Amino acid sequence: MPGGRWSHAYEERYRAARARGEPSPFDDPAPAPPGTPPPPTPPAPPGERTAVTHCWVLTPRDGARPGLLLAWRREDGGWLGRVAYVLLDPAGRPVLVDSWVPAAVLRPGARPA
Repeated sequence: MPGGRWSHAYEERYRAARARGEPSPFDDPAPAPPGTPPPPTPPAPPGERTAVTHCWVLTPRDGARPGLLLAWRREDGGWLGRVAYVLLDPAGRPVLVDSWVPAAVLRPGARPA
């Protein structure tokens, strides 16, 4: 399959690694024994706080867009929020945006009833 993700050379390296007894990256990991706690999640980078909540992102072109606030971090210019929201491209297709934006363009989302 020319130009694809799987090439003859890759297949040769894959088979050679299996022959040496190396595990396949496609194998399912061994299940943890019952009662084993899940692995710890890595801490957030210094100066960053996790916050997953609904918000509104004020965009210059589209006005307020619903978004998901993922984290906060403080920089010299003030607070930034990492948000994920959807914009439409010129053809009307949705595009997922994930970026750090100034807190001034964020508004709290409505609380569920």
